[in-house]
Amino acid sequence: MHNNSKPSTQEDLYARIHCVVQAKQHLEKEIQAISASGEVAASSCWIVRYLAKGRKSVYWYYKLQASAAIFPTKIDGKSSRYKHLGKAGSKAYLKAVEQIFLRAKIEALDRSIETLNQGLKDLIQETSKYNKDE
Repeated sequence: MHNNSKPSTQEDLYARIHCVVQAKQHLEKEIQAISASGEVAASSCWIVRYLAKGRKSVYWYYKLQASAAIFPTKIDGKSSRYKHLGKAGSKAYLKAVEQIFLRAKIEALDRSIETLNQGLKDLIQETSKYNKDE
């Protein structure tokens, strides 16, 4: 006897739900790993390039800028909206670029998880319809 029978509608539905849940768990683990791997920039931060004037020339400097004062200052302990990074290629500059990159990866994974959540809602709705038909 051959076992070429297709899975039932209910079995197919549960298999798809399982696949979506597994994909979601994988992405959530990836977010946890990224968060644990290093410092992630706040969503309100971005890198800004500005022109500085020296005695003999002008040159570009960079700063990490936030929409609210989140960076501690050295002088009075208050917070600032800006964190000086220095010239391109400096250690602080490269660290800030990495932090922004990690945040972008997490945001992309979050968007994918939202898509999977919507798919799960749809599958659950489909399950409830199927159960009504029985």
